[in-house]
Amino acid sequence: MARIRHLAILTEDVDKLVRFYTEGFGLKIVHGVGTATYLTDGHINLAIIPIGPEREIEGPQLQTGINHFGFEVDDVAAVRDACKGLNAADDVKKRPPNREAEYRVLDPDGNPIDLSKHGWPH
Repeated sequence: MARIRHLAILTEDVDKLVRFYTEGFGLKIVHGVGTATYLTDGHINLAIIPIGPEREIEGPQLQTGINHFGFEVDDVAAVRDACKGLNAADDVKKRPPNREAEYRVLDPDGNPIDLSKHGWPH
């Protein structure tokens, strides 16, 4: 069974959002890879991602705000096959090694979804 494990927010001011979520909601900072700062409530992570480096990779069209969410899955191949049969907007693609998730797929409306077998830090 797949489990939602993280939400990702792009921001111009990482420190401001980290302070907001840690002081306002009691989330804790956990170690992760890449440019994001990872926060957790012990169950679900919130990745606070600086938008500048992401725009260099993905393009200038990126906007601040919620960018994607991620599932921890038991079997990436099974999810890949299911998504294909359910009209995913794109094939499941391998992510760069400096990311927590190993794969990404777009749902039929084009919403990005990270897929990970190893999960996220918590």
